[in-house]
Amino acid sequence: MSDDHLLIERRDNGVVVATLNRPEVLNALSPQIRSRLREMTAELRGDPDVRVLVITGAGRGFCSGADLSNRDERVAAENEPGLTSTELRYGFAAELQQLEIPVIAAVNGAAAGAGFAIALAADIRLMSDRARFHPAFIRIGLGPDWAASWTLTRLIGHSKALETFWTADPIDADRALELGIANRVIQHDDLMIETMALADRLAQNAPWASALTKRAIYAALNNDATQQAQLEELNQAWLRNSLDAREGARSFKEKRPAQYQRR
Repeated sequence: MSDDHLLIERRDNGVVVATLNRPEVLNALSPQIRSRLREMTAELRGDPDVRVLVITGAGRGFCSGADLSNRDERVAAENEPGLTSTELRYGFAAELQQLEIPVIAAVNGAAAGAGFAIALAADIRLMSDRARFHPAFIRIGLGPDWAASWTLTRLIGHSKALETFWTADPIDADRALELGIANRVIQHDDLMIETMALADRLAQNAPWASALTKRAIYAALNNDATQQAQLEELNQAWLRNSLDAREGARSFKEKRPAQYQRR
């Protein structure tokens, strides 16, 4: 599941690490990366053994956004048969949230434009103390894309989101943590160590319980309290009858780690 522009490592415990791999251009999004990211999410969605996805960048950047250096190649890719421009360019961000596994962005360096949007679309953002977000769309006469206006507004509120996109000021790690964009700021050299420790921990959770928790949290962005309580009860009714719930109860009584099988 790899090519030169996107490296994908599958670990034995179900953790998958996807590394944007164009370090010479701070991992700018080539057409190959865009289409491969969408293929990857489809492949992971159909794989019951995958428990967690980690996204990071090679070299000193996370992702510098759209590759503006080769317009002809980009336009040709967007006209690829069978895919609309919107699907090719923006579908990935929504698909990350539809993946029923935790998605962690390990933001190792600059995340600009669409790179910022990809980080926002992850469920959790761990940020190097050297990293910065660059919401620079307006500086090239564009507005937010890759669903960035949806994700950022829900993370920090509409007023701060407007200020962020209108000013286009860089956001360093400490400010990202203060705003609530970053979950944690980590010393640069320890970023992947701590990211993988979290990924390994989340991979031990019961897969169906993890998936339905993610569904519930995103549904809560649009539901009222009554709707949310009803959704939770439906989820719980389904989970109570799962073999993993029985395994969880047995392991608790026997004081041993649970062995969940997604059943």
